[in-house]
Amino acid sequence: MVKLEPSSSRRKKEYSAPALEKGLDIIEALAGESNGLSSAGMAEALGRPMGQLFRMLVVLQERGYVEYLAEQETYVLTLKLFELSHRLAPVKRLNLAAAPLMKELSQAIDQSCHLVIYYSGKGHVVVQQDSSSERILSVRLGAEALLQNTCSGHVLLAFSSDEDRKTMLMEISKVHKMPTANEIESIVNRIKIDGYEIIPSPLIRGVTDIGYPIFDHAGAVIAALVVPFLAYLDESHPVKIDEAQKIIANTAQKISTRLGF
Repeated sequence: MVKLEPSSSRRKKEYSAPALEKGLDIIEALAGESNGLSSAGMAEALGRPMGQLFRMLVVLQERGYVEYLAEQETYVLTLKLFELSHRLAPVKRLNLAAAPLMKELSQAIDQSCHLVIYYSGKGHVVVQQDSSSERILSVRLGAEALLQNTCSGHVLLAFSSDEDRKTMLMEISKVHKMPTANEIESIVNRIKIDGYEIIPSPLIRGVTDIGYPIFDHAGAVIAALVVPFLAYLDESHPVKIDEAQKIIANTAQKISTRLGF
């Protein structure tokens, strides 16, 4: 006798969890709003009366996922989800392997550095180290990087497999301008040959982004090590960019070795 699977609509009805769905809707809505949402704004964004959302918000606040800013009268997402993500074995292992070496790198070149991994169509900063210099350029933990026009994005695209790269490009938000297929191919081929990416920052004038791949035990690219090299107008920086690049390359190799590459 053939056992029939329940229809998708029936499965959805049988396994529906309205309260959980509301809570997840709130988290996802707030995740896309850096300035948070007011009660009215949240109700409008989710298409639900505020009365349906209030209890969910109270629980999320009590558990530390959401914070209410009284002065702005808005709800914002806290960093608890980001903290939880760092308990995942791959990210934790990457942090343990990279953090000490990144501290040494930052001290050696007098520049800040960070690690970017790929997730869901974007790069995400998961490890960050500030320079001890009085003049620093820092990228915050959790910051996102577009794949198509950033140093880290180019590195992750270039050293991914052809199949993974195709998936990554498909997941990029349609609201962002995409390079042509030929432009992507040119970027990928160049970085594969050079072994790194070095480009002017797409966001900050006077900054040169230098990025090298980090590989895991299986030889797959797992992250990009990036230094936003901040140039001094008086040229007083103790480590010039060519020398710094060699030290960055060496650090990336050491991190990969610690991960079993």
